[in-house]
Amino acid sequence: MKKHLFAIAAVTVMAAACHEKELSSPDSLPGGKFTIQAAITAGEAQEETRTSLDIGGGTYKVAWDADDCLSVIAMYEDGTARAYQFSKGEGNEFSCESIENPSSITRLNVFYPYDKNNYAMDGDYGRAGLNFGMNGTQAGADDTGHIDGPLYGTADVTGGAAESVTMAHASTLFDIQVTNTGDFATDVTKIRLSTGDNTIFLMGWFLINPQDGTLKASSSVYNNAELTVTDGTLAAGGTGHFYITTAPFSMPSGSVLTVTVTASGRDYSIEKRLDGDKNFRAGTVNHITDVAFAPVESISISPSYIAPATASGEFSIAVTSGSAWTVTPDAGTEGWLSVDKTSGTGNDEVTVTLSALENDSDVKTGTVRFATKDVEAVLTVQHGYAQEIGGLVWAKANVGEPDRFALAPDDPGLLYQYGSKVGWTRENPDSAPQGMPLGDKSGPATWSGENDPCPDGWRVPSREEVEALAGASHDAVTFGWVESTASGFSVNGAVLGLDNATAKTATAADMKGGIFLPCAGNRNKTHGKYQNENTAGMTTSTRTNSNNWDRFKLTINSDTDYVLPGDNWGWDGTNGAWPVRCVADVN
Repeated sequence: MKKHLFAIAAVTVMAAACHEKELSSPDSLPGGKFTIQAAITAGEAQEETRTSLDIGGGTYKVAWDADDCLSVIAMYEDGTARAYQFSKGEGNEFSCESIENPSSITRLNVFYPYDKNNYAMDGDYGRAGLNFGMNGTQAGADDTGHIDGPLYGTADVTGGAAESVTMAHASTLFDIQVTNTGDFATDVTKIRLSTGDNTIFLMGWFLINPQDGTLKASSSVYNNAELTVTDGTLAAGGTGHFYITTAPFSMPSGSVLTVTVTASGRDYSIEKRLDGDKNFRAGTVNHITDVAFAPVESISISPSYIAPATASGEFSIAVTSGSAWTVTPDAGTEGWLSVDKTSGTGNDEVTVTLSALENDSDVKTGTVRFATKDVEAVLTVQHGYAQEIGGLVWAKANVGEPDRFALAPDDPGLLYQYGSKVGWTRENPDSAPQGMPLGDKSGPATWSGENDPCPDGWRVPSREEVEALAGASHDAVTFGWVESTASGFSVNGAVLGLDNATAKTATAADMKGGIFLPCAGNRNKTHGKYQNENTAGMTTSTRTNSNNWDRFKLTINSDTDYVLPGDNWGWDGTNGAWPVRCVADVN
């Protein structure tokens, strides 16, 4: 019998055990062996149980595994109770070798799975069952092997004789029949039951009275139960059965039980309105037979964004779909972007070719749409952002949103704290953005790749790389300040990677082979306010010392007013937020 994340805690007034040290009891107790036959069948009070569920001509049985154990509470003539562990023997036989006063036992309350923890009284009820809506993973449609939920059985006994205990599910089972009415296959990955605002208990704790086997809901409210499915493919026109166990519950007439099927990344909800009061009892199967939907054609691509660090090249885009699709480059991509096919079916690859741009000041942002008749996936391409300077490839624009460049070289982009992939805007300059960490903070010695806000293939530059670009000393700077009124850029800034005289002649239409660093300012590490709006700056990935409080940065205000990373004030704390300009190795 398969094990699942259920914890059944039965009720007892005393803890004793049969050779089970985990119960904090002696290795042996006075008494004799007690054997029971634990049969998992439908009791007379049950209309049907999981163990005799007949689907598609096949009967699915729950069988005991060799290492199964039962939690057994023996009720004695004097009103006391003892908890024992019974281990599986041959067939349906379970035994405990040393039972205290077996001849005085009057009733057995039997629980599965076995709970090795000490039991505790909870008024007249004991806890039983946890997370009934999360009962494992169903492997494929019609696979019922995951439904081994909590079992409960009770039997009157006299004189300690061997007895048969009939066990039924302490939970209720839903058999949800799902039909794909579309004309292509879809992959069911999740089934969810929801009761809206009804005060019922689809999952969570419920309580069992071991005296009479009655069930009682807990005080918590859980309105959803979910089942995760693997390999849940439904062919066009196909039907599958999916199984969810819940705690027993009731719903009044007119209330709505919602079944939500997640298939191929989309949710399809079907409402079932009850035409009468309904009691979903433990040990029963509830058939929902008419859940049908026509899946929307899906499509996904990988990658969905390209920002090459090369002047041109070919890039393979993986397409995942269950149907026919088209490929359409949007207007504005003519002359620099092309695709090797304009349509396809199912899973395939599309090659996107990017041609070199004529002017090294050009940057292009375009999109390519991959579409089925119902949905589309969009590839975003930022091309021409790479400028080779001094044996490295520098980006022509700051980082905007994480993993993407700003739309133009004079767009300041967002501001980033050291080691973080969260971008902060310059809006509301007089106050810190909500959620922005403030104050001095030590951090990792390096800017980790998973937190690097640069696009794929790019990274935050080191101090040495920034110094090589802008100048390592005041005697050999390689940048020039340019004003927006003369340069054609929308803001003032500096052109880097060129000697001062050449850099000062660069314009938005001709950057002379350098890169433009716009005035973007920063946010203060202590109070988070925006400041230095007339400063062009960038962070580096290099820390200043072993305590990792600060990182090196570059700031430029004019040809004569600047701070190089190696200068005395060329650093800021990790919680200062600065622009990021990316670098890549020459490919």
